Amino acid sequence: MVFAILVVLGAWVLWKKETPGLHRYDLLLAWGLKIAAAFVFVWVYIHYYGSGTLTADPDVFIKESAILAAVADHSIADYLRFMVGMETPEMIRHYLSETSHWTAGDLTLINDSKNVIRVNSLIHFISGNNSVIHAIVLSFFSLLGFRELYLAFYKQVRMPDRRLWFLLVAFPSLLFWTGSMLKEPLMIVGLCLVIRGLFDELPVGKRSIKLISGILLMLAFKPYVLICLLPAIAVYLTSKFVFRGKILISLAVLLSLVVVSLAAFPGKRDDTTYYLTRKQYDFVNIGRGGLHAYADTCFFYFRPDQFRYLDIRADSTVYLKRPIVAKQLTLGKASPFKDVYLVPNKVRWFNYYETNGCKSAIPVTSINASFTQLVLNIPEAFVNAAFRPFFGDPGGLLKFPAVVETILLFAFFALQLRHWKNVSQEAKLQVVTLVSFAFLLFILIGWTTPVLGAIVRYRIPAYLAVLIAALILYNQQKKLNHE
Repeated sequence: MVFAILVVLGAWVLWKKETPGLHRYDLLLAWGLKIAAAFVFVWVYIHYYGSGTLTADPDVFIKESAILAAVADHSIADYLRFMVGMETPEMIRHYLSETSHWTAGDLTLINDSKNVIRVNSLIHFISGNNSVIHAIVLSFFSLLGFRELYLAFYKQVRMPDRRLWFLLVAFPSLLFWTGSMLKEPLMIVGLCLVIRGLFDELPVGKRSIKLISGILLMLAFKPYVLICLLPAIAVYLTSKFVFRGKILISLAVLLSLVVVSLAAFPGKRDDTTYYLTRKQYDFVNIGRGGLHAYADTCFFYFRPDQFRYLDIRADSTVYLKRPIVAKQLTLGKASPFKDVYLVPNKVRWFNYYETNGCKSAIPVTSINASFTQLVLNIPEAFVNAAFRPFFGDPGGLLKFPAVVETILLFAFFALQLRHWKNVSQEAKLQVVTLVSFAFLLFILIGWTTPVLGAIVRYRIPAYLAVLIAALILYNQQKKLNHE
Protein backbone atom coordinates (compact mmCIF):
# COMPACT_ATOMS: atom_id res chain seq x y z
CA MET A 1 0.00 0.00 0.00
CA VAL A 2 2.77 2.47 0.92
CA PHE A 3 4.59 1.60 -2.30
CA ALA A 4 1.49 2.29 -4.41
CA ILE A 5 0.82 5.59 -2.62
CA LEU A 6 4.41 6.75 -3.17
CA VAL A 7 4.36 5.81 -6.86
CA VAL A 8 1.07 7.66 -7.43
CA LEU A 9 2.15 10.66 -5.36
CA GLY A 10 5.45 10.91 -7.22
CA ALA A 11 3.65 10.64 -10.56
CA TRP A 12 1.18 13.36 -9.55
CA VAL A 13 3.96 15.76 -8.51
CA LEU A 14 5.87 15.15 -11.75
CA TRP A 15 2.69 15.50 -13.87
CA LYS A 16 2.16 18.95 -12.36
CA LYS A 17 5.71 20.05 -13.26
CA GLU A 18 5.58 21.41 -16.78
CA THR A 19 9.08 21.15 -18.25
CA PRO A 20 10.03 23.01 -21.45
CA GLY A 21 10.89 20.69 -24.32
CA LEU A 22 9.44 17.62 -22.62
CA HIS A 23 6.04 15.98 -22.60
CA ARG A 24 4.52 15.30 -19.20
CA TYR A 25 4.88 11.58 -19.74
CA ASP A 26 8.65 11.98 -20.23
CA LEU A 27 8.94 12.72 -16.52
CA LEU A 28 6.67 9.75 -15.76
CA LEU A 29 8.85 7.46 -17.88
CA ALA A 30 11.88 8.73 -16.00
CA TRP A 31 10.06 8.05 -12.72
CA GLY A 32 9.49 4.50 -13.90
CA LEU A 33 13.22 4.16 -14.63
CA LYS A 34 14.09 5.42 -11.14
CA ILE A 35 11.67 2.96 -9.51
CA ALA A 36 13.17 0.12 -11.54
CA ALA A 37 16.69 1.26 -10.53
CA ALA A 38 15.68 1.20 -6.87
CA PHE A 39 14.50 -2.40 -7.19
CA VAL A 40 17.68 -3.38 -9.02
CA PHE A 41 19.87 -1.69 -6.42
CA VAL A 42 18.19 -3.51 -3.53
CA TRP A 43 18.27 -6.82 -5.42
CA VAL A 44 22.01 -6.47 -6.09
CA TYR A 45 22.78 -5.86 -2.41
CA ILE A 46 20.53 -8.73 -1.31
CA HIS A 47 21.27 -11.44 -3.86
CA TYR A 48 24.52 -10.49 -5.65
CA TYR A 49 26.57 -9.11 -2.76
CA GLY A 50 24.47 -10.66 0.01
CA SER A 51 23.10 -14.11 0.72
CA GLY A 52 19.41 -13.35 0.77
CA THR A 53 19.58 -10.35 3.10
CA LEU A 54 20.70 -6.78 2.59
CA THR A 55 24.43 -6.28 3.10
CA ALA A 56 27.25 -3.69 3.22
CA ASP A 57 26.47 0.05 3.51
CA PRO A 58 22.77 -0.24 2.55
CA ASP A 59 22.26 -2.75 5.36
CA VAL A 60 24.12 -0.59 7.88
CA PHE A 61 22.22 2.58 7.04
CA ILE A 62 18.83 0.85 7.11
CA LYS A 63 19.54 -0.80 10.47
CA GLU A 64 21.05 2.26 12.13
CA SER A 65 18.31 4.57 10.86
CA ALA A 66 15.77 2.13 12.34
CA ILE A 67 17.58 2.39 15.67
CA LEU A 68 17.42 6.18 15.47
CA ALA A 69 13.74 6.15 14.48
CA ALA A 70 13.03 3.96 17.52
CA VAL A 71 14.27 6.79 19.75
CA ALA A 72 11.00 8.57 18.97
CA ASP A 73 9.12 5.72 20.65
CA HIS A 74 10.85 6.60 23.91
CA SER A 75 11.18 10.36 23.61
CA ILE A 76 10.16 12.68 20.78
CA ALA A 77 12.32 15.40 22.34
CA ASP A 78 15.43 13.20 22.32
CA TYR A 79 14.74 12.15 18.73
CA LEU A 80 14.50 15.78 17.65
CA ARG A 81 17.77 16.53 19.45
CA PHE A 82 19.46 13.78 17.42
CA MET A 83 17.94 15.20 14.24
CA VAL A 84 19.36 18.69 14.81
CA GLY A 85 22.74 17.59 16.18
CA MET A 86 22.11 18.49 19.83
CA GLU A 87 22.56 14.99 21.23
CA THR A 88 24.96 14.36 24.12
CA PRO A 89 27.50 11.51 24.53
CA GLU A 90 25.23 10.07 27.20
CA MET A 91 22.31 10.00 24.75
CA ILE A 92 24.46 8.26 22.15
CA ARG A 93 25.52 5.61 24.65
CA HIS A 94 21.92 5.15 25.79
CA TYR A 95 20.16 4.99 22.43
CA LEU A 96 22.76 4.35 19.72
CA SER A 97 25.30 2.07 21.37
CA GLU A 98 24.68 -0.56 18.67
CA THR A 99 25.54 1.79 15.78
CA SER A 100 28.92 2.10 14.09
CA HIS A 101 28.39 4.94 11.59
CA TRP A 102 27.05 7.60 13.95
CA THR A 103 30.44 8.64 15.37
CA ALA A 104 33.43 9.32 13.10
CA GLY A 105 35.94 10.73 15.64
CA ASP A 106 37.92 13.66 14.26
CA LEU A 107 38.60 11.99 10.92
CA THR A 108 36.06 14.25 9.22
CA LEU A 109 34.86 17.78 9.87
CA ILE A 110 31.32 16.70 8.98
CA ASN A 111 30.07 13.17 9.60
CA ASP A 112 27.83 12.87 6.55
CA SER A 113 26.85 9.33 7.58
CA LYS A 114 24.81 10.90 10.39
CA ASN A 115 22.77 12.82 7.83
CA VAL A 116 22.06 9.68 5.79
CA ILE A 117 20.90 7.97 8.99
CA ARG A 118 18.74 10.98 9.88
CA VAL A 119 17.03 11.07 6.47
CA ASN A 120 16.42 7.33 6.43
CA SER A 121 15.08 7.46 9.99
CA LEU A 122 12.33 9.81 8.76
CA ILE A 123 11.46 7.38 5.95
CA HIS A 124 11.26 4.57 8.53
CA PHE A 125 8.05 6.08 9.86
CA ILE A 126 6.30 5.04 6.62
CA SER A 127 8.51 2.28 5.22
CA GLY A 128 7.84 -0.60 7.61
CA ASN A 129 11.58 -1.37 7.32
CA ASN A 130 11.19 -2.03 3.59
CA SER A 131 14.50 -1.00 2.02
CA VAL A 132 12.89 -0.55 -1.41
CA ILE A 133 10.72 2.25 -0.01
CA HIS A 134 13.83 4.06 1.23
CA ALA A 135 15.47 3.75 -2.18
CA ILE A 136 12.36 4.93 -4.03
CA VAL A 137 11.88 8.02 -1.86
CA LEU A 138 15.47 9.16 -2.33
CA SER A 139 15.32 8.24 -6.04
CA PHE A 140 12.44 10.66 -6.46
CA PHE A 141 14.48 13.54 -5.08
CA SER A 142 17.40 12.65 -7.34
CA LEU A 143 15.00 12.80 -10.31
CA LEU A 144 14.05 16.35 -9.33
CA GLY A 145 17.77 17.12 -9.27
CA PHE A 146 18.23 15.83 -12.82
CA ARG A 147 15.32 18.01 -13.89
CA GLU A 148 17.23 21.04 -12.57
CA LEU A 149 20.27 19.94 -14.58
CA TYR A 150 18.17 19.54 -17.72
CA LEU A 151 16.71 23.02 -17.29
CA ALA A 152 20.21 24.45 -17.00
CA PHE A 153 21.29 23.17 -20.41
CA TYR A 154 18.31 22.31 -22.63
CA LYS A 155 18.49 25.66 -24.46
CA GLN A 156 22.24 25.40 -24.92
CA VAL A 157 22.89 21.79 -25.87
CA ARG A 158 22.38 21.24 -29.60
CA MET A 159 20.58 17.96 -29.13
CA PRO A 160 16.87 17.05 -29.14
CA ASP A 161 15.42 17.88 -25.74
CA ARG A 162 14.02 14.45 -24.99
CA ARG A 163 17.27 12.77 -25.93
CA LEU A 164 19.15 15.10 -23.58
CA TRP A 165 16.69 14.36 -20.75
CA PHE A 166 16.97 10.60 -21.00
CA LEU A 167 20.76 10.75 -21.40
CA LEU A 168 20.96 12.54 -18.06
CA VAL A 169 18.43 10.33 -16.28
CA ALA A 170 19.43 6.95 -17.71
CA PHE A 171 23.24 7.23 -17.60
CA PRO A 172 23.92 3.77 -16.09
CA SER A 173 26.08 4.40 -13.02
CA LEU A 174 24.15 7.56 -12.14
CA LEU A 175 20.84 5.73 -12.50
CA PHE A 176 22.04 2.86 -10.29
CA TRP A 177 23.68 4.79 -7.45
CA THR A 178 21.00 7.49 -7.25
CA GLY A 179 18.45 4.69 -6.94
CA SER A 180 19.74 3.93 -3.46
CA MET A 181 19.27 4.89 0.18
CA LEU A 182 22.91 6.04 0.46
CA LYS A 183 24.55 9.47 0.22
CA GLU A 184 24.54 9.69 -3.57
CA PRO A 185 20.91 10.70 -4.34
CA LEU A 186 20.85 13.86 -2.22
CA MET A 187 24.48 14.71 -3.00
CA ILE A 188 23.63 14.62 -6.71
CA VAL A 189 20.62 16.87 -6.07
CA GLY A 190 22.98 19.36 -4.45
CA LEU A 191 25.43 19.17 -7.35
CA CYS A 192 22.66 19.68 -9.92
CA LEU A 193 21.34 22.72 -8.04
CA VAL A 194 24.80 24.29 -7.84
CA ILE A 195 25.43 23.70 -11.54
CA ARG A 196 22.12 25.26 -12.51
CA GLY A 197 22.62 28.19 -10.14
CA LEU A 198 26.08 28.76 -11.60
CA PHE A 199 25.46 28.32 -15.33
CA ASP A 200 21.79 29.09 -16.01
CA GLU A 201 20.50 32.59 -16.67
CA LEU A 202 18.36 33.09 -13.57
CA PRO A 203 17.21 36.09 -11.50
CA VAL A 204 19.56 36.84 -8.62
CA GLY A 205 17.13 35.62 -5.97
CA LYS A 206 16.39 32.32 -7.69
CA ARG A 207 20.07 31.79 -8.47
CA SER A 208 21.03 32.41 -4.84
CA ILE A 209 18.43 29.97 -3.53
CA LYS A 210 19.67 27.20 -5.82
CA LEU A 211 23.33 27.84 -5.03
CA ILE A 212 22.81 27.96 -1.27
CA SER A 213 20.51 24.92 -1.24
CA GLY A 214 22.91 22.95 -3.42
CA ILE A 215 25.95 23.83 -1.34
CA LEU A 216 24.16 22.86 1.89
CA LEU A 217 23.11 19.51 0.43
CA MET A 218 26.64 18.78 -0.79
CA LEU A 219 28.01 19.82 2.58
CA ALA A 220 25.61 17.46 4.31
CA PHE A 221 26.15 14.54 1.91
CA LYS A 222 29.76 14.04 0.76
CA PRO A 223 31.43 17.40 1.51
CA TYR A 224 34.64 16.27 -0.22
CA VAL A 225 32.76 16.55 -3.54
CA LEU A 226 32.04 20.19 -2.70
CA ILE A 227 35.70 20.71 -1.78
CA CYS A 228 36.66 19.58 -5.30
CA LEU A 229 33.94 21.73 -6.88
CA LEU A 230 34.88 25.02 -5.21
CA PRO A 231 38.27 25.48 -7.00
CA ALA A 232 36.55 24.74 -10.30
CA ILE A 233 33.94 27.40 -9.53
CA ALA A 234 36.78 29.80 -8.73
CA VAL A 235 38.25 29.10 -12.18
CA TYR A 236 34.88 29.91 -13.77
CA LEU A 237 34.26 33.12 -11.84
CA THR A 238 37.77 34.54 -12.19
CA SER A 239 37.90 33.68 -15.88
CA LYS A 240 34.57 35.34 -16.49
CA PHE A 241 34.73 38.43 -14.30
CA VAL A 242 38.42 39.11 -13.63
CA PHE A 243 40.44 37.89 -16.62
CA ARG A 244 37.77 38.53 -19.25
CA GLY A 245 37.53 34.99 -20.59
CA LYS A 246 41.25 34.19 -20.46
CA ILE A 247 40.95 30.70 -19.05
CA LEU A 248 44.65 29.80 -19.05
CA ILE A 249 45.55 32.89 -17.04
CA SER A 250 42.88 32.06 -14.46
CA LEU A 251 44.14 28.48 -14.18
CA ALA A 252 47.74 29.66 -13.84
CA VAL A 253 46.89 32.21 -11.14
CA LEU A 254 44.87 29.75 -9.08
CA LEU A 255 47.52 27.05 -9.41
CA SER A 256 50.14 29.58 -8.28
CA LEU A 257 48.02 30.46 -5.25
CA VAL A 258 47.80 26.77 -4.34
CA VAL A 259 51.58 26.35 -4.60
CA VAL A 260 52.24 29.48 -2.53
CA SER A 261 49.72 28.38 0.11
CA LEU A 262 51.31 24.95 0.40
CA ALA A 263 54.72 26.54 0.84
CA ALA A 264 53.51 29.19 3.29
CA PHE A 265 51.53 26.81 5.52
CA PRO A 266 53.57 23.62 5.87
CA GLY A 267 51.61 22.58 8.95
CA LYS A 268 48.31 22.50 7.07
CA ARG A 269 50.01 20.75 4.16
CA ASP A 270 51.36 18.06 6.46
CA ASP A 271 48.01 17.67 8.24
CA THR A 272 46.29 17.11 4.89
CA THR A 273 48.94 14.59 3.86
CA TYR A 274 48.53 12.70 7.15
CA TYR A 275 44.77 12.69 6.73
CA LEU A 276 44.97 11.28 3.20
CA THR A 277 47.55 8.73 4.34
CA ARG A 278 45.20 7.45 7.03
CA LYS A 279 42.22 7.35 4.67
CA GLN A 280 44.29 5.37 2.18
CA TYR A 281 45.57 3.05 4.91
CA ASP A 282 42.05 2.36 6.21
CA PHE A 283 40.78 1.63 2.72
CA VAL A 284 43.71 -0.67 1.95
CA ASN A 285 42.82 -2.62 5.09
CA ILE A 286 39.18 -2.84 4.01
CA GLY A 287 40.27 -3.98 0.55
CA ARG A 288 42.55 -6.75 1.74
CA GLY A 289 40.36 -7.63 4.73
CA GLY A 290 41.13 -7.90 8.40
CA LEU A 291 39.78 -7.30 11.87
CA HIS A 292 39.75 -4.10 13.92
CA ALA A 293 39.65 -4.88 17.64
CA TYR A 294 38.59 -2.07 19.96
CA ALA A 295 40.81 -1.99 23.04
CA ASP A 296 39.38 0.89 25.12
CA THR A 297 41.88 3.59 24.07
CA CYS A 298 42.87 2.37 20.59
CA PHE A 299 42.23 -0.12 17.80
CA PHE A 300 44.39 -3.09 16.87
CA TYR A 301 44.28 -4.19 13.24
CA PHE A 302 44.91 -7.84 12.35
CA ARG A 303 45.36 -9.12 8.80
CA PRO A 304 43.26 -12.09 7.59
CA ASP A 305 46.34 -14.35 7.73
CA GLN A 306 46.59 -13.51 11.46
CA PHE A 307 43.03 -14.65 12.25
CA ARG A 308 44.32 -18.10 13.25
CA TYR A 309 46.06 -16.47 16.20
CA LEU A 310 42.80 -14.89 17.44
CA ASP A 311 40.00 -16.30 19.52
CA ILE A 312 36.98 -14.53 17.97
CA ARG A 313 33.91 -15.34 20.03
CA ALA A 314 30.20 -15.21 19.30
CA ASP A 315 29.68 -12.29 21.71
CA SER A 316 32.06 -10.14 19.56
CA THR A 317 34.93 -10.38 22.03
CA VAL A 318 38.44 -11.03 20.80
CA TYR A 319 41.38 -12.64 22.59
CA LEU A 320 44.91 -13.08 21.28
CA LYS A 321 46.24 -16.65 21.55
CA ARG A 322 49.95 -15.99 20.93
CA PRO A 323 52.32 -13.00 20.64
CA ILE A 324 52.30 -11.29 17.21
CA VAL A 325 53.06 -7.94 15.58
CA ALA A 326 49.93 -5.99 14.60
CA LYS A 327 48.99 -2.40 13.77
CA GLN A 328 47.83 0.02 16.46
CA LEU A 329 45.50 2.84 15.43
CA THR A 330 44.83 5.79 17.68
CA LEU A 331 41.14 6.04 18.52
CA GLY A 332 39.39 8.76 16.51
CA LYS A 333 42.61 10.18 15.07
CA ALA A 334 43.87 10.47 11.52
CA SER A 335 47.34 9.48 12.68
CA PRO A 336 49.49 7.86 13.86
CA PHE A 337 49.28 4.13 13.23
CA LYS A 338 52.24 1.94 14.03
CA ASP A 339 53.49 -1.62 14.45
CA VAL A 340 53.15 -2.97 17.98
CA TYR A 341 54.16 -6.25 19.59
CA LEU A 342 51.12 -7.74 21.30
CA VAL A 343 50.93 -10.51 23.86
CA PRO A 344 47.79 -12.51 24.75
CA ASN A 345 45.28 -10.22 26.43
CA LYS A 346 43.39 -10.86 29.65
CA VAL A 347 41.09 -7.85 29.26
CA ARG A 348 38.68 -8.51 26.41
CA TRP A 349 38.81 -6.63 23.13
CA PHE A 350 35.72 -6.03 21.02
CA ASN A 351 35.39 -7.04 17.38
CA TYR A 352 34.60 -3.59 15.98
CA TYR A 353 34.88 -4.42 12.26
CA GLU A 354 35.75 -7.63 10.42
CA THR A 355 35.90 -8.42 6.72
CA ASN A 356 37.49 -10.99 4.48
CA GLY A 357 38.41 -8.36 1.92
CA CYS A 358 37.09 -7.13 -1.42
CA LYS A 359 37.30 -9.03 -4.69
CA SER A 360 38.01 -5.79 -6.56
CA ALA A 361 40.94 -4.59 -4.42
CA ILE A 362 43.95 -3.33 -6.40
CA PRO A 363 47.50 -2.40 -5.28
CA VAL A 364 48.25 1.31 -4.84
CA THR A 365 51.40 3.22 -3.99
CA SER A 366 51.43 4.13 -0.31
CA ILE A 367 51.50 7.84 0.50
CA ASN A 368 53.47 7.17 3.70
CA ALA A 369 52.68 10.65 5.09
CA SER A 370 54.98 12.17 2.43
CA PHE A 371 53.77 15.21 0.51
CA THR A 372 56.30 14.49 -2.23
CA GLN A 373 54.91 10.98 -2.62
CA LEU A 374 51.39 12.40 -2.64
CA VAL A 375 52.31 14.53 -5.66
CA LEU A 376 54.08 11.64 -7.39
CA ASN A 377 50.95 9.52 -6.95
CA ILE A 378 48.80 11.91 -9.04
CA PRO A 379 49.12 10.04 -12.38
CA GLU A 380 48.35 6.68 -10.77
CA ALA A 381 45.45 8.18 -8.82
CA PHE A 382 43.96 9.78 -11.93
CA VAL A 383 44.16 6.63 -14.06
CA ASN A 384 42.72 4.42 -11.31
CA ALA A 385 39.76 6.69 -10.58
CA ALA A 386 38.97 7.84 -14.11
CA PHE A 387 39.50 4.73 -16.23
CA ARG A 388 39.49 1.58 -14.12
CA PRO A 389 38.27 -1.12 -13.92
CA PHE A 390 39.92 -2.54 -17.04
CA PHE A 391 38.75 -5.82 -18.55
CA GLY A 392 41.58 -7.73 -16.85
CA ASP A 393 41.09 -6.17 -13.42
CA PRO A 394 39.83 -8.15 -10.43
CA GLY A 395 36.13 -8.08 -9.65
CA GLY A 396 32.84 -9.76 -10.42
CA LEU A 397 30.48 -9.57 -13.38
CA LEU A 398 29.32 -6.05 -12.48
CA LYS A 399 32.70 -4.65 -13.49
CA PHE A 400 31.92 -5.21 -17.19
CA PRO A 401 29.08 -2.64 -17.42
CA ALA A 402 31.44 -0.17 -15.71
CA VAL A 403 34.19 -0.90 -18.24
CA VAL A 404 31.84 -0.37 -21.19
CA GLU A 405 30.40 2.81 -19.66
CA THR A 406 33.88 4.27 -19.17
CA ILE A 407 34.91 3.53 -22.75
CA LEU A 408 31.74 5.05 -24.21
CA LEU A 409 31.83 8.14 -21.97
CA PHE A 410 35.42 9.12 -22.70
CA ALA A 411 35.10 8.23 -26.39
CA PHE A 412 32.06 10.51 -26.59
CA PHE A 413 33.91 13.30 -24.78
CA ALA A 414 37.02 12.94 -26.98
CA LEU A 415 34.83 12.98 -30.10
CA GLN A 416 33.13 16.22 -29.04
CA LEU A 417 36.44 17.99 -28.39
CA ARG A 418 36.72 18.51 -32.14
CA HIS A 419 34.03 21.18 -31.76
CA TRP A 420 36.07 23.22 -29.25
CA LYS A 421 36.75 26.08 -31.68
CA ASN A 422 33.11 26.32 -32.70
CA VAL A 423 31.53 26.89 -29.30
CA SER A 424 31.10 30.19 -27.47
CA GLN A 425 33.51 31.53 -24.86
CA GLU A 426 30.90 30.91 -22.16
CA ALA A 427 30.60 27.28 -23.24
CA LYS A 428 34.38 26.90 -23.08
CA LEU A 429 34.38 28.31 -19.55
CA GLN A 430 31.69 25.83 -18.54
CA VAL A 431 33.58 22.89 -20.04
CA VAL A 432 36.84 23.86 -18.32
CA THR A 433 34.99 24.29 -15.02
CA LEU A 434 33.36 20.87 -15.25
CA VAL A 435 36.53 19.11 -16.39
CA SER A 436 38.56 20.80 -13.62
CA PHE A 437 36.06 19.56 -11.04
CA ALA A 438 36.14 16.04 -12.47
CA PHE A 439 39.95 16.01 -12.52
CA LEU A 440 40.23 17.09 -8.88
CA LEU A 441 37.65 14.52 -7.79
CA PHE A 442 39.40 11.76 -9.75
CA ILE A 443 42.70 12.62 -8.03
CA LEU A 444 41.18 12.68 -4.55
CA ILE A 445 39.40 9.36 -5.06
CA GLY A 446 42.45 7.74 -6.63
CA TRP A 447 44.73 8.85 -3.78
CA THR A 448 42.69 7.09 -1.13
CA THR A 449 40.63 4.31 -2.73
CA PRO A 450 42.20 0.95 -3.71
CA VAL A 451 38.86 -0.86 -4.27
CA LEU A 452 37.43 -0.68 -7.78
CA GLY A 453 33.84 -1.23 -6.65
CA ALA A 454 34.09 1.82 -4.39
CA ILE A 455 35.80 3.87 -7.11
CA VAL A 456 32.88 3.21 -9.50
CA ARG A 457 30.48 4.50 -6.86
CA TYR A 458 32.48 7.51 -5.67
CA ARG A 459 33.27 8.89 -9.12
CA ILE A 460 29.71 9.36 -10.36
CA PRO A 461 29.76 13.16 -9.79
CA ALA A 462 32.93 13.35 -11.91
CA TYR A 463 31.37 11.20 -14.64
CA LEU A 464 28.30 13.44 -14.60
CA ALA A 465 30.58 16.47 -15.07
CA VAL A 466 32.39 14.82 -18.01
CA LEU A 467 29.05 13.90 -19.59
CA ILE A 468 27.74 17.47 -19.31
CA ALA A 469 30.99 18.86 -20.70
CA ALA A 470 30.67 16.56 -23.73
CA LEU A 471 27.02 17.57 -24.22
CA ILE A 472 27.94 21.26 -24.14
CA LEU A 473 30.46 20.63 -26.92
CA TYR A 474 28.01 18.50 -28.89
CA ASN A 475 27.19 20.10 -32.22
CA GLN A 476 24.92 19.51 -35.17
CA GLN A 477 23.41 21.69 -37.88
CA LYS A 478 20.27 22.57 -35.95
CA LYS A 479 18.54 21.64 -32.71
CA LEU A 480 15.53 19.36 -33.20
CA ASN A 481 12.93 19.84 -30.49
CA HIS A 482 10.09 17.60 -29.39
CA GLU A 483 11.17 14.34 -31.02
